[in-house]
Parts: sequence; structure tokens; C-alpha cells
Amino acid sequence: MQAQVRAHTFQPRDLVGGDLVLDLVNTVTTRNAEPVDRLDGYARLLDWAELTGAFPAADLAQILNETAANPRAAEYALTHVKALRETLWELLTATVFGQTPPPGALASLQTQWRRAVGSACLQPVDEHIAPVVTVKASGLDYLTHALALHAVRLLEEVPLNRLRVCAGRQCGWFYLDTSRAGRRRWCDMATCGNAEKTRRHNARP
Repeated sequence: MQAQVRAHTFQPRDLVGGDLVLDLVNTVTTRNAEPVDRLDGYARLLDWAELTGAFPAADLAQILNETAANPRAAEYALTHVKALRETLWELLTATVFGQTPPPGALASLQTQWRRAVGSACLQPVDEHIAPVVTVKASGLDYLTHALALHAVRLLEEVPLNRLRVCAGRQCGWFYLDTSRAGRRRWCDMATCGNAEKTRRHNARP
């Protein structure tokens, strides 16, 4: 999907997907109107990663130092993250609308997952054994590898019948509906929900 790249300061309100991978896909906003890509550089990606709280601060600091030393490599690594993001968008979109996952997207995720596994090592994690990536092994692709591994776990374990796309007119964000009734329509009631209420109110005769 072609999107206009625009600088953005990430805030907690940008993390409403209910899962790290969904929040990554949501770094492109207004996909259902005029898409805007908020990752205008690798430094912005690191800002987003720090905000999620999913990555050790020491690892992010190490990567930041590497980006300063290798700006071209950082730009290249950013394209890998974006490729993963768009692959996931295709797969999640197909899931939401009950379609067969695009073979090309499945093959792409498999390739990205294999690269991540190739750089990972097995370690104890929360009383389980799991593949873990390190900055030393993955370099500037650390985030891509970590997100690819997480994405496969999401597609394996999360109840995807609770996966939704926000009904907002200029949104298109994914989120997991954790409401009891499973009838949530908005990524965030405080933004898209209220915007729709205001629109309906103004449209009344």
C-alpha cells in the first residue's frame, strides 16, 4: 500500500491494538482513506519501540548507537520492518474479512520468520523455552526479527475471531476486541468513537 510518509510523535494513544504486532501495523494510519506512514526514519521506529515497553532499554540504546555509525544500514533495516508490517497487514486483512491468506504474504512472512529464527537462540522465558533474538546476532534487524517471531506467535495463539478493524471513517487500525460481548467497533472510543458520535450529531436535521 502506498502511503505518504509523515513525521509523528508517538504517544500512548497510538498503542490501542492490544498486541505489539497490531500496533506495528497501525503505524500506518487512515488506511481506509489516505494512508499516512508514521515511520519517517529508523529513529522514529526506535521511539515507537521504546514506547511499547516490549524491548529492553539497553538493546534499544545499543541499536541507536549503531544507527549513528551506519545511517545507510539503518535506512535499509527500516525497509525490512516496513516490509514485515505490510505483509502482516495483508494477512490480518484477509483474516478479518474471512478470506484465504494471500500466498505471497504467507511466503513473505515465512521468509522473514526463518531469518529471525536463524538469528535467534533458545532461552528460558516465563517458564517456557522460546527463541530469543539479540542485538549482537541480529544487528539493526533486531526489531524486525523480534517482531517476526512475535507475529507468528500471534497468528498461532491469539483468538483471531476477536480481531477487528476500526469502523472509524479515517482510521483502519486493527485491534483485539476484548469486550465481553465482542461488539466493540472502535480502536478507541475516546478518538474514533467520539468522532463518529459528533459526526452523527452534526448530521441531524
